[in-house]
Amino acid sequence: MKLSTESRGFRITPEKAVKFIKVSVYLTCMWPPQGDESKISFRLRKYLSVFLSFGLFFPLLFSIVIYLDDMLIILKSAICMTALANYVAKVVIVTRYHREFEKFRFVLNEFILKASDSSKVVFQKYVDKFWKFQFFMVFCYYIGATGIIVGPLVLPQKFPTDAVYPFSVDNPVVAGIIYAHQGFAAYLCAAGMVLDGQAALFLWYLNAKFDILVSEINRVAKREDLCWYIRQHQEILAFADELIPPIRALAFTTISVTKILMISSGFFLISDESLLVKLQFVMVAISSTFNTFLYSWAADDLMNISGAAMSSEIFNVFSRHSLKMKKMCLFIIHRAQKPIVINIPGLLATLSSEYYASFLSAAFSCFATIRAVVNS
Repeated sequence: MKLSTESRGFRITPEKAVKFIKVSVYLTCMWPPQGDESKISFRLRKYLSVFLSFGLFFPLLFSIVIYLDDMLIILKSAICMTALANYVAKVVIVTRYHREFEKFRFVLNEFILKASDSSKVVFQKYVDKFWKFQFFMVFCYYIGATGIIVGPLVLPQKFPTDAVYPFSVDNPVVAGIIYAHQGFAAYLCAAGMVLDGQAALFLWYLNAKFDILVSEINRVAKREDLCWYIRQHQEILAFADELIPPIRALAFTTISVTKILMISSGFFLISDESLLVKLQFVMVAISSTFNTFLYSWAADDLMNISGAAMSSEIFNVFSRHSLKMKKMCLFIIHRAQKPIVINIPGLLATLSSEYYASFLSAAFSCFATIRAVVNS
């Protein structure tokens, strides 16, 4: 008989999942200051991280200008610049929506502490569903960043990147500072990508709330119960209306960056670079698809649970009630015909499993085109 995760003595609870994701996104300054950290030191840490990102961005840009005849250096610098731009963009989005994210954090923590046992079981189901992939994604990004940092130990290069500085870097102290700076920037880039795991967690929480609401349909036996049910539905929709804009901004940034990273990394797969260099950017190409999958997975589930699934369950249950109650429930059924989706008309297609499949198909077609052009 197959043992459950809990029976083997190891289980990722919602509390552990939140703590793990909180630690993994620490460098993005998404969570408000905790413990003894003051708001001033929190802001200084955030601004310093952004300043250090720009401190590497411009030397990388300078390297592109200096090595215009070396396509591989241009691509490597462009990939690093894109990852830094992603981090800065994510910090800007988090800062712009800091009140909303603080509210989401508070609501999620309140739910974990005060939810009923049946509600916790539903949310646990979602945690069991996503935590392994999310842990793997975080592991890959930080291991990938570490691989880039230790690259100079086994590769014929002095620093992790090809950044060019307007001063001499031969002094050991200066070289050590630059190496530490580039290493820290690599972890900032990893944190910028891992931040999408936090956004996905909020989406999974929203999915769980809809799932809980669907499971409570059978509790409705009279008009008062139905009024309570409609209010619960409206509260979840109101939460969704606040959650979707910042999630949409993060998803658009991530997917835009992912496309650039995949195309740029594709050149390394068909280049004459060493195997170690290729491995670094193969990890970049593969891991960059994780974020798009994470958003598409959670968004597809949300679209289903807030639309067809809810409409079907409500219709099946309320068809047995009086005509007056049927008329009341038409409001929910009508709203369920417009599921909650994540998109930006003209910029970002509706995220779903179909979108992710088309995204991968387009990526492979792009790689094939690049290979054909290079070989010709």
